[in-house]
Amino acid sequence: MLYLFCLLLEIVLMLAICLPLAIFAPLPLALVVIVALLLAVIFLRPAKRIVQYRRRRRRIVERRFRPRTVPQGLTLRPAGKLTPAEVFRMMEILQAVPADRLAVADFTATLLDLNRRGILVLRVTDGDDLLRADGMRIVCRRDTDIKKLAPHEACLIRMIRRASGSSGAIQLSAFADYISRAPGRFQRDADAFRRAVDRALMKKRMITFMTTSKSRVPRFLRRRVRVITPRGEQCAALWIAYLRNLCQKPFLDSYQPMPGEGQKRFAAEAERLLVDAAAAGCCARAAEALMREYLFVPESLWEENHYFSSLTETRIAFAGSASGESYFFLPLRHFETAIRTAVLHGTDEGKHVGFDS
Repeated sequence: MLYLFCLLLEIVLMLAICLPLAIFAPLPLALVVIVALLLAVIFLRPAKRIVQYRRRRRRIVERRFRPRTVPQGLTLRPAGKLTPAEVFRMMEILQAVPADRLAVADFTATLLDLNRRGILVLRVTDGDDLLRADGMRIVCRRDTDIKKLAPHEACLIRMIRRASGSSGAIQLSAFADYISRAPGRFQRDADAFRRAVDRALMKKRMITFMTTSKSRVPRFLRRRVRVITPRGEQCAALWIAYLRNLCQKPFLDSYQPMPGEGQKRFAAEAERLLVDAAAAGCCARAAEALMREYLFVPESLWEENHYFSSLTETRIAFAGSASGESYFFLPLRHFETAIRTAVLHGTDEGKHVGFDS
């Protein structure tokens, strides 16, 4: 909507300049000025730049406080009931998320968390195709009341339902194709998703608005900026310490070497641990540390069609960047490709990102 308004304003201003020139100015001068203005608009694209600037400004949160010292050996999940997308946002503000995970980590972690809670179902129709992601699909449960979910979770559910139609299920490759046909619409959905996350953090007093402190400027003219609160800084510091230990020496007190009820509890806690790590873009390192610490076989915890059942060979289950520093989970490759396309569509970053299918 903002882009259409800016585009309309751009057209009106062009007409306001060109029509008087065409009527009153000499013809050669009018042609030169009109052509120069048209070329400037075509190459500079002011309406698009304004929208891009506003999108970038909405993501900026300043830091004006510093947290108290936190225990470096923190092994328990911090309190606060933050969703994975909210954890990602806090890590993003503190620049603790790998650069190539910034576009997708919150969406991927939310999808995995909704599956963990039984709201969505991720199914692999053919186990042989797991690592190629050809058989992975999302199934939306029809009895889910999205009004009981967090606003950003409901937003993701609506995105998937719109793509899947009346069937309620869609292959991840088909989901990517659907978004690639209308990335602008899904970009708006992605923006709504992230605005909902910010509003949730404001309600939890993790982020707040502050005005600039220039006393000579009237109060109604002062620029309002978003800053992370002391409570938010402290919560983020605890999460950073906790996630650091997930990637080095994870702790799960429910570990049982013998099968039984304890094994089911361990599987549930391990899944939550990996979802937390996915929110910070470090799921591969957390998976490696988890298997190194507890020496379990993933197939013994999760069914064959579960998306974490392929962790036996972590380097195979996760594909990395050229430097090998950051990873994404292969069964969700098509989902992440589609979301990355939507999030970066129409931005400067999108021009330099390769969207592999």
